[in-house]
Amino acid sequence: MLFGELGITSMKLAEEFVSGVLATMRIIDKTATPPCSGGSRPIWNGVVTDVLAKLGNKYGYDRTYPWLVDFIWWSDRPPRMGLAAESEFDRRVTVIEDDFEKLCVFKCPIKLMVFSSDAEDTKTMAERYLQALTQHVKGEEYLLIGFTALGPRCFLFRVPNDGPVAQVNFSELQLSRPVVARN
Repeated sequence: MLFGELGITSMKLAEEFVSGVLATMRIIDKTATPPCSGGSRPIWNGVVTDVLAKLGNKYGYDRTYPWLVDFIWWSDRPPRMGLAAESEFDRRVTVIEDDFEKLCVFKCPIKLMVFSSDAEDTKTMAERYLQALTQHVKGEEYLLIGFTALGPRCFLFRVPNDGPVAQVNFSELQLSRPVVARN
């Protein structure tokens, strides 16, 4: 891949991230609900940032911090960005779309969108936007992770070729039972 290896697969990232967020939320409040069901957006945002920082450090990224987007993983050796992430817990997909569009200009192996709204509407928005975009790089991955009222849902799209993409379809990732059971 043009950007180098991330050091973690998208599936493993999804599982470790969802597991970390849900475990931390349980420590904070055993009855915590996602923002789409009335949960505290600031608390969820803080937990998302904390878990992303820990995972970035675990996988060898020296610096993990907000930079033009909500969060990035950066390595100094060699200098490279591993992940760009946006977290938007507004229920309105139009608000999520504004943040999703930012991810598309970053050149890194994985672009992560964390949300808490209707998962199908969010996935459809992302597919529509990426299909219209003409500046793709083969191998880039877009990972959507939604904390929904019915539990976490994760979707992945791997860019098949450079330039415009004829068809964009996110595939739903099936998280392992231990991760899902923690919800």
